[in-house]
Amino acid sequence: MGSTIVEVRVRGSKGEVFLKALIDTGFYGDLITLPKNIEGIGVDLKYVRSRRLPDGRVINVRFGGGEIRVMDSVTYGDIEVWDELKLPEGVDALLGVTALEKLGFKINPKTGKLEKVEFYLL
Repeated sequence: MGSTIVEVRVRGSKGEVFLKALIDTGFYGDLITLPKNIEGIGVDLKYVRSRRLPDGRVINVRFGGGEIRVMDSVTYGDIEVWDELKLPEGVDALLGVTALEKLGFKINPKTGKLEKVEFYLL
């Protein structure tokens, strides 16, 4: 399976941006991007959390809440900004598994495409 990239609309209290997001099934979170990508849209980055990088380093990242929309699904989630985030060319953000779950999507491992899943009440 290759990489899956989707268009994500991120909305804050003052506006919105459209980002190309790489789906990262190893990221347990909602959305990570560079600070410049969400400037001026009103995402209040008033919280800090620690994240462990693959090389073992621990960094502190700022985050705030915002609306995340993929295709016809929308959720509210954590928008993290990483000052030194390295992304592939043409990619603006990473979309994590918690956002996918809240949005009601899964990745089909054969096709690499997003698929809607049904929500069940138990």
